[in-house]
Amino acid sequence: MLRRVNEPVEIKEAIKNLSKLLSTKGGKDVSKGALVFNKLPQYLWSSWGNDLKKLGITWQEFLKIISKNSNLIVKWAVNDEISWDEL
Repeated sequence: MLRRVNEPVEIKEAIKNLSKLLSTKGGKDVSKGALVFNKLPQYLWSSWGNDLKKLGITWQEFLKIISKNSNLIVKWAVNDEISWDEL
């Protein structure tokens, strides 16, 4: 099991702000803003990377996993529908 990491409030705000900006520019897919500059994946990888590597998960594979779950990131960061622990 991966250890719990603290909620990255600054990253959450950056995702929320970018999603607002994209939606005002006519963008319909706010999930594109969810992975802004890979900050969230980098944050998680800095805590979990060694453990994930031991399980055979590379950085690239981790990015794919995060990308496939960008809808959950939107629910957490943009819509406040789920908590950090639920994410």
